[in-house]
Amino acid sequence: MVLHRVHHQILRSHHLFEPLNEEQMDELMSTSQLLNVDKGSPLFRQGEPASAFYFVISGSVKIYRITPDGQEKVFDVIGERQAFAEAMMLMDTPNYVACAEAIGPTQLYQLCSHTYMQLLQNNNRLAFALLGRLSVRLHQRLNEIETLSLKNATHRVVRYLLTQMAPLHNAASSFELPMAKQLIAGHLSIQPETFSRIIRRLTDEHIISQDGRLISVLDPQRLQKFE
Repeated sequence: MVLHRVHHQILRSHHLFEPLNEEQMDELMSTSQLLNVDKGSPLFRQGEPASAFYFVISGSVKIYRITPDGQEKVFDVIGERQAFAEAMMLMDTPNYVACAEAIGPTQLYQLCSHTYMQLLQNNNRLAFALLGRLSVRLHQRLNEIETLSLKNATHRVVRYLLTQMAPLHNAASSFELPMAKQLIAGHLSIQPETFSRIIRRLTDEHIISQDGRLISVLDPQRLQKFE
């Protein structure tokens, strides 16, 4: 397929594709597909053959599993310029271990795992880039396990808000929650009512203000110390 110039630049800025030369990039894209999906569209289900990984151009995707009691547990939310399911290429299992679903209108590339693995075998820089990404993911998961195991619900919510605020540089420190509170609560392993109660408490104490999904941090220092 012929890459849109902007898409080419976006992919090239990501460490999974930056080490590829133009010939290798063309080879990968020849077996890839650009998808435009609606909210709620499944990309893959747990147990399906893991033949592809994905790169989000715009929109967002939730990664989740269904627990034995029928509850949905969200493990991650993948935003624009992020890849997901690339770890499956290095796993023994031939099937996806979780589900992926668009949580809004989303444009993304579906990339052939077999083609990428062939390129990986012939490109050391590409191999190290993939290992680096998986190491980052591992440390993120370890931090999440620590938080979920040792910290209370308030700490989880505060840490989540601080994480959302971290990339901002504007004085107002305002950001929009990337998904509905039910999904955020599931990601933090708390009930939606608990999440709402903590947000309400932070609002009542004038630490933050809320307007729909828009959160404004009024007192960052108090938020960091809030328990």
